Amino acid sequence: MDFDKKIRMLVSENEFLLLQLEDINLELKKKEEEIDMLADDIDTAASLRSRIEGNLLEIEQLKYDNQQTVQKSFGLQMLNEELEEDLLEQIKGRQKQQKAVKELDGVKANLEVITEELNEAAALYKMLQSLQKKLSEATSIASLTEIENQELKKEIQEQKELIKLLKIKKIV
Repeated sequence: MDFDKKIRMLVSENEFLLLQLEDINLELKKKEEEIDMLADDIDTAASLRSRIEGNLLEIEQLKYDNQQTVQKSFGLQMLNEELEEDLLEQIKGRQKQQKAVKELDGVKANLEVITEELNEAAALYKMLQSLQKKLSEATSIASLTEIENQELKKEIQEQKELIKLLKIKKIV
């Protein structure tokens, strides 16, 4: 009876660990999707960085041209203001991308922690499988022992009956 209770407890614990492993796998999948999204953001950030650098070079050239051509200063000034606005927007975008990169680093750290937890869970799962195998072997041995006991009891009963018969024959 106690043995059956232990078996039920181990099966219950196994089911609980399997549920936990599924939860961890789902969480890992979510984190991988987040990483993929952040990787796309990083690619966009690299493109924006290149555009910003190109725009910075263009702004420097425009400033030089402005000093050389005073007659076109009004037109160049307007263009310069527009480019500066664009640059500010791109800088803001770059700052957002840098923030996303920092978040990605955090996600990577979380992923490492989750990976470590998954490795620990896998080790526990292997241990559980080993225990289940041993439990199965013990159950099998117990069943065989029970069958042997039944057969021995039967033989003992037959021997007792045979002894009774022999005693009766001796008396008669």
